[in-house]
Amino acid sequence: QWKQLENLYFREKKFAVEVHDPRRISVSRRTLGQSGLVVQTWYANTSLIKSIWVMAISQHQFYLDRKQSKAKIPSARSLDDIAMDLTEMGTPKVSKLVTLEAKNQLIMASNGSLISSGSQDSEISEEQNKEKIMELKKKEKLLQEKLLQKVEELKKICLREAELTGKMPKEYPLSAGEEPPQVRRRVGTAFKLDDNLLPSEEDPTLQDLEGTFIIQQKLVEAAKKLASEPDLCKNVKKKRKQEYADAVKKLQEIENSINEYRIKCGKKPTQKSTLTLPGKQ
Repeated sequence: QWKQLENLYFREKKFAVEVHDPRRISVSRRTLGQSGLVVQTWYANTSLIKSIWVMAISQHQFYLDRKQSKAKIPSARSLDDIAMDLTEMGTPKVSKLVTLEAKNQLIMASNGSLISSGSQDSEISEEQNKEKIMELKKKEKLLQEKLLQKVEELKKICLREAELTGKMPKEYPLSAGEEPPQVRRRVGTAFKLDDNLLPSEEDPTLQDLEGTFIIQQKLVEAAKKLASEPDLCKNVKKKRKQEYADAVKKLQEIENSINEYRIKCGKKPTQKSTLTLPGKQ
């Protein structure tokens, strides 16, 4: 039946008809898996095969026109009237189809198909098209909402980077005519370790402890600057003071670990944190 038709095509001396048959399961060349697609094939010389193909798609177009005319008939009509309408509609379609087939560059002298000829799918109704359009619009809306969410996340990340570096990254998303926001760099959030400060101990364990101490020492300095920043509200100032006290405590713990290891190895202990931070809180 025409409603089972998937495609009509020819390749040089081969003419093929593809139909859907749910009773038969075959391997589809399109899906690379099992499907109900069945291919019927005939062979002849190229000119005959091409003529058969043109007649086949013309007949299929006639089927589509007949189906469309039935849908437009408001009441019962005589067979003579219907035959006259179909003749008037079918004849120009066939001649137009042959002309289109001759001009269409996609249909070569030895290659053509129902899809490339521009025929419509007879089984896709207007209602199905509306449902597909509504489904696509829903997907579009969901994608737009997700995109807005990701844009907001990107803005927050760029603002945090600007607070640390003092420079707004070029990845910050801007609308048309929008100026990038002005961001104040946080005081005491940047420091650099000098290569000369890193210890050159032969013992790898002691060297790691010394390196950790230097990094924590810089964190203490940064926390102290943040805690002493002016124009802070009471809660923020209290929180930063506590963070500074915690950083100092951790620094002392790291130094204690270093001294314990040094004593264990027969070396003298040090007092780096007390010398560095004479006024520690």
